[in-house]
Amino acid sequence: MYRLLTGKQRSLVFPVMCNAHVKIDYSDNIPKGVDGSRGSSDDITYGIWNHTDSFTIESTFTPYDINGYALKASVPSTTSSERSMSGISKSIADSSSTRNNYTSFKYLAYNDKENYEMRIFHSTKAKLSLLNVTDHALNNPSQYKIRFALTLNSTTITLDSPIVIAPVFGKPIAWASFVAKSVFDADSVVTYAPATTVAISSNSGTTVTFASTVTNDFHVDQLLYIQNGFDVALVGKIAVVGTTTITLDSAYSPDLTGSTLVVPTTKNPLYANEVHHVAATYNQFNKKMTIYYGGVEVASTFHTQSTDFSFDREDFYLGANGSANTGADSAKLNNQFMGELHEFAFVNGAREQFDVTSLNPRFTDALLYFRFEEVDE
Repeated sequence: MYRLLTGKQRSLVFPVMCNAHVKIDYSDNIPKGVDGSRGSSDDITYGIWNHTDSFTIESTFTPYDINGYALKASVPSTTSSERSMSGISKSIADSSSTRNNYTSFKYLAYNDKENYEMRIFHSTKAKLSLLNVTDHALNNPSQYKIRFALTLNSTTITLDSPIVIAPVFGKPIAWASFVAKSVFDADSVVTYAPATTVAISSNSGTTVTFASTVTNDFHVDQLLYIQNGFDVALVGKIAVVGTTTITLDSAYSPDLTGSTLVVPTTKNPLYANEVHHVAATYNQFNKKMTIYYGGVEVASTFHTQSTDFSFDREDFYLGANGSANTGADSAKLNNQFMGELHEFAFVNGAREQFDVTSLNPRFTDALLYFRFEEVDE
């Protein structure tokens, strides 16, 4: 009987800058067939390797902010906008002048933090991941979608959820140096604030010229906005930062002279202190793939193939894809998970209702279940 235990709980931690995974070994669990060859068609499969029907993948986890304090030397010195408050992943920070020499850059290249996919569960036929979808990693905490990929008859359908895990941003009104030029939400929180105190003297095409030096006020890939009533309008992304000029990725009109450029205020990845529940289901009857976050359906689609689902005779992995790469950019090559796994379950049937606080599967349905927390009895 499953026991409910309380006390000091921990989890399976995948630290920043590690190449680690949990291997669910095929050969340790499946007897070899008469030919004695691992993974051959006459092996005596059972459990998850013998599953050929609807299923549900569930996990509770705590993701880290993999963007961290990247390129912190180039944060505007005259404003605290876009300055991440995360203290969890400082170790993944780069240096703006010598980042190629930093271990963190070699482990996960700056440009690869955007759209970085870190694996929760990996097999050839079914994959569950977190996908970072930030537009840049410059003091801009990660925000995550859930990705569920399913392969039937050599055809892979990939389903992405909307952004479901995101940093909280905004500062109280008292923080804004220029309240009249800031943008507030319904709770009177400053969501956008002036990017610089230096006035715009002119703009032409993609070039915006300021009255004095703005080198420390902007950075490449930064998104800039102007006020549009009670909201903001995107001006563009910065391609080049000069002494008194910035170059946008595309021309902007009308004239910006006299306007105030604003940027999102401080973002705080509070999600790194929380436990999140995610589930991905496949219904073999109608071929529907569904993603749930916190017990609520957030995305669904239908697979295009009519072939029944089945697993390959192979090892499965939690926390990475099992390729075990080392060296430069190994995090991306391994789809390395950075965070904490609390529970994981793979069960028979496409569930529609969930207990988001504990997976606790019915053992008649459970094909794979891990509880990683250590509990003091």
